[in-house]
Amino acid sequence: MKTIKLIFSTVFMFALISIQTNAQEKKKNSDIFYIVDEMPEYPGGEEAIRKDIAELIKYPAEARKKGVSGKVYITFIVNELGGIERPQIARGVDPLLDKEALRVMNLLKTWKPGKQRGETVKVSFTVPINFALDGGSKNETTVATDDEEPVFLIVEEMPVFPGGKEALGTYISKSVKYPEEARKERIQGKVFVSFVVAKDGNVKQSKIERSIHPTLDKEALRVINSLPTWKPGKQRGKLVNVRFTVPINFALSNGDNPNKELKQ
Repeated sequence: MKTIKLIFSTVFMFALISIQTNAQEKKKNSDIFYIVDEMPEYPGGEEAIRKDIAELIKYPAEARKKGVSGKVYITFIVNELGGIERPQIARGVDPLLDKEALRVMNLLKTWKPGKQRGETVKVSFTVPINFALDGGSKNETTVATDDEEPVFLIVEEMPVFPGGKEALGTYISKSVKYPEEARKERIQGKVFVSFVVAKDGNVKQSKIERSIHPTLDKEALRVINSLPTWKPGKQRGKLVNVRFTVPINFALSNGDNPNKELKQ
């Protein structure tokens, strides 16, 4: 008999990385940031949000009977008071799973709000929640690979990018070159890329989870594949492979700074 395993891709603490062209800085309270000086923090950190989501989620009985599973991407805003605003499905799987994912997001605790230049601001996040019917252990979340070496999604010591979360966002923002073809055709949107941080800290097995356009997909993969070596993750004291999912938003507007806030 199948057991239910809820797998959470490790993008919880990564704000949506927005690569923009022609954006002018705004200073209005309604503006939404994607990368800020002090990122919002969930009470207890990444482990706590994973635990809370796992405890709150109830796999829909109808979806379970039908064998429905998959990854639901949710975007939401952590406002100036730490509350969650405008949770919405960025990429759905099934109405039943989408509805449950949204229900849980609305039940999360109040965050410590993010700050930009000393002021609390709104920050956008993207969270992928993978509903999976699986016969494996409930205590460890892994996915299979071609070489049969397990790849974990959640481990006791998560991989760390040199300089931390903000450094990763900065690296990607500075590395992305908006494809000229996409610029001319005004093509924009979110590209979701998954990759594995191997036991040696190198990035491998990058792939597009959600495509927008071949030129944007190609550029997103190029940047991810150029990432420097990470501090690898550990499970039970041993180095392990860990998969991440990173959403990169290619957006065209009226300025040229990649990390300024966007109006929605």
